[in-house]
Amino acid sequence: MVRGTAEHGYSYLLGFSYMIDALNVGTTYSIMVNKVTENHIYPITFCVVDKENDASWTFFFEKLKSIVVDGSDLCFISDRNKSIANGIAKAYNHAHHGYCMRHLGKNLWVNHHCGEHLYLFYNAAKAYSPEKFSDHFVEFKNYCPEAAFFLKHELGFEKWSRAYFPADRFDVMTTTIAESVNAMLIDEREYPVASIFNSIAKRFGKIFRERRAYVLKCKNNKFVPAAEKILRDNMSKGDSFYVENISGDERRYTVFRSGYTAKVDLLERSCSCRKFDLVKIPYDHAMAVL
Repeated sequence: MVRGTAEHGYSYLLGFSYMIDALNVGTTYSIMVNKVTENHIYPITFCVVDKENDASWTFFFEKLKSIVVDGSDLCFISDRNKSIANGIAKAYNHAHHGYCMRHLGKNLWVNHHCGEHLYLFYNAAKAYSPEKFSDHFVEFKNYCPEAAFFLKHELGFEKWSRAYFPADRFDVMTTTIAESVNAMLIDEREYPVASIFNSIAKRFGKIFRERRAYVLKCKNNKFVPAAEKILRDNMSKGDSFYVENISGDERRYTVFRSGYTAKVDLLERSCSCRKFDLVKIPYDHAMAVL
């Protein structure tokens, strides 16, 4: 009550919208205010809805489509909210939609009581090849048959496993970015709505300024720091492999160590272990060849 009522906060939205528009000329803004008695669209940067439903999520994805173009190489990762799936299906005809591994794991823990063996689910979800996936999933099925039935027949492997996902999921197995933003704005949730928006803009403005300064300082770097670390680690791991090129083809190599072999094709950027194919960053086998 010290900060005012919710109604009082929302009454400032139109004025807030006007100031945002005035200070950011030439940028497109839109807000959806969805109440019981009215449904209006106002010019502003943020989307405000009464709840997560088909109407609000469809509105969001239709607006997103003007920025993020539909295509078979586009991938959405979310929880199992049906309205998200419906919104994506209505707005995007070619993009792929998968489920967050962590959200799904929590569901299995609560509803199927398989917490002790949940690591087997995560192993299966993160496996790169169908063969490795099968090994982990069969073991999980032995301990949690009902959960395994749910994952296979009600969801389908293609919705949650890296090995069977029909598009390039890269290394994205969770919606960690969204959860990180939620955690960052815990205190702001108690603010009036206009103050929430101001705080979000201030926080992200600071982050983008810092990152822009970093990029300008390190403009010769070809990779972001996280990717550079992955490449350095993979280079160290690659030192333990032997490489052969029996065929004489400069793009195809065999990598082996202690009875394990992998086939690497540099032109196709692929490896028989499928790590290079799915993550798009040279893993240990490809790094050994390079």
